[in-house]
Amino acid sequence: MPADKLLGGTLHSLAAHAMGQTMDMSTLHKAREARNFIAHEGASIGDMWSANSDRILRHAVKLRSAVKDLAHGDNIISQWCHGLDELHELPPTDWIKCYPETVDTWVFGSLRALLPVEQPEPDSGSQTPAR
Repeated sequence: MPADKLLGGTLHSLAAHAMGQTMDMSTLHKAREARNFIAHEGASIGDMWSANSDRILRHAVKLRSAVKDLAHGDNIISQWCHGLDELHELPPTDWIKCYPETVDTWVFGSLRALLPVEQPEPDSGSQTPAR
């Protein structure tokens, strides 16, 4: 498949377009990476003989973070599509606000109470030395 037909190439083209100037390209790139993680690693917890509750929990936290990033990107694209399809209707702001949380609830359901939210890794360049 040609590189310009892949999602990454499409996002780069969109970023260069006037419409892309007003979009949150960082969120869209995170969504692309999240989609790739979910598609290629989402169900992979490693060898079954080495799986334990701690490893499964760590993987589920990463998966939840990817689902969150994908939902935020999908929300942007859905708003864009709504604007193109429904030229004279206002976007459904209540739905837009609750969409990522609704997706999280749909995907993880009652497991949400067991899963901590993944914390971003500290930037190695901004860490202060230990005293």
